Amino acid sequence: YIGIPFCPSKCVYCSFVSGSTAQWGHLIPPYLDALCREVEAAGEGFRQNGWKLDSIYMGGGTPTTLTAAQLDRLLTEVEQHLPHPREFTVEAGRPDTITAEKLETILRCGAKRISVNTQTTDDDTLRRIGRTHSAQDFFDCYELARSLPFEVINVDLIAGLPGEPVESFCKSLCQVAQLRPDNLTFHALSLK
Repeated sequence: YIGIPFCPSKCVYCSFVSGSTAQWGHLIPPYLDALCREVEAAGEGFRQNGWKLDSIYMGGGTPTTLTAAQLDRLLTEVEQHLPHPREFTVEAGRPDTITAEKLETILRCGAKRISVNTQTTDDDTLRRIGRTHSAQDFFDCYELARSLPFEVINVDLIAGLPGEPVESFCKSLCQVAQLRPDNLTFHALSLK
């Protein structure tokens, strides 16, 4: 697991260790420096012990909060220093952070699985939970991701978001199912 603890905004339900870029973005460069050193050290440990690596999951926060250049730097370090895993997933995350350049960087550096996480396709709920993207932003990003040769695209939905009626969740589910993602992950809201 490689964690990127930064997001464009902090969702009201989030219990992950992460912070908004408006408040904590100045920490991204030193965090990235330290993380790259850690990836290199971990790779040395794998080599010295002859260990294999089954999977890498880069999550967050939102990994695509990093700029394309920062993402390229980190993923290049991963590609150069860690054994090539059977499965490599990057949580592309929030549609307001996804660009073609970032998706192409993810592919070029060996990750074939991504997750595009809208959580809901209801714009009122998105605003209420602190997301800074619209449902249309999600649909556009999903279409962009689908146009690239990813082996697996996952979409996350959360049932029970604050103030969201069951009917809205059902509508989100139907809209996302029509996209035919390779994986569809449902979470039940769990306040911690």
